Amino acid sequence: MMVCYNAAPTLPWALGSLLAQTSDDWECIFVDDGSTDGSSAIATGLGDTRIRAFRFATNRGRGAARQFALERAQGEYLCMLDADDWMYPWRCKTEQDFLEAEPEAAIVSAGMAILDGAGDLTGVRGNVGDDNSRVLPPITRLRTPPFPFAASMIRMRVAKLCKFDPKLPIVEDMDFLMRIILNHGYAILNRNLYAYNEYSAVTLQKLMDGSHFARQSFQKHRAKFPLQCRANNLKVFAKSVVHRGAFSLNCSDWLVRRRFRPPTSEEFKEFQWAHGTVASKVEEIFGISEPVERKLHSSVGALSYTKERENAPA
Repeated sequence: MMVCYNAAPTLPWALGSLLAQTSDDWECIFVDDGSTDGSSAIATGLGDTRIRAFRFATNRGRGAARQFALERAQGEYLCMLDADDWMYPWRCKTEQDFLEAEPEAAIVSAGMAILDGAGDLTGVRGNVGDDNSRVLPPITRLRTPPFPFAASMIRMRVAKLCKFDPKLPIVEDMDFLMRIILNHGYAILNRNLYAYNEYSAVTLQKLMDGSHFARQSFQKHRAKFPLQCRANNLKVFAKSVVHRGAFSLNCSDWLVRRRFRPPTSEEFKEFQWAHGTVASKVEEIFGISEPVERKLHSSVGALSYTKERENAPA
């Protein structure tokens, strides 16, 4: 499902990455959450019957938009794609194959390639690097989920049972994931499958709003986890103080960089391959091409990675 709010500049890349998937057995529930920039027209203009588009007259917030999409989803598995991000072409097939092979897992996630302002790979986030591809049991202590929401795929029956809170305009993703992993097994694949525009997502207002609604989310579990609920809320408050201080000192870039690690050479090559594939699809469908210098750079990276895979042992 894809929730969109005034994302016309980035939407072609998101949709291009969807149409570039190695698996074509999918349906997309597209919800325009009151955009004023013509975002809906971009999605509906594709004329692809697999994309079911809906539009709110006014902005209701991500919690309401995601729950609206979830209620209309009909597949066996659910994954998310934000309108300002894109996913690797093999993302859906990779996560689907894992869930079909591991019936004890209700959800599987992966690492995220973090993009800078120019859309280039600048880091990696999501616990990638640890051998967590095995199914882990439900968590027994109240905590924030140990994997990213955007890069996750969930069994639809579990998603519909847990639901999104329509009262949460943001942090609805953390709230949703906590309910899942408190009761179900999960796994984290040791590879990146999603490209995330983190720099555009970090503003002081968003961070403060996130802190406010995160505390509301933890409060829901106060009866079962009274001490852990209080401890988590104190952590959230402490982070908000740090965030305010960082912005007052013009160190907002530090807040972003501390969330990720540098990519390995293998991760960089795989990113270039994925990026080049999606770029070709975006140019084919929307007629949007990249600068020549960047296109050449992506092509070289894709060729290098392809050769290494061809020469790799089985």
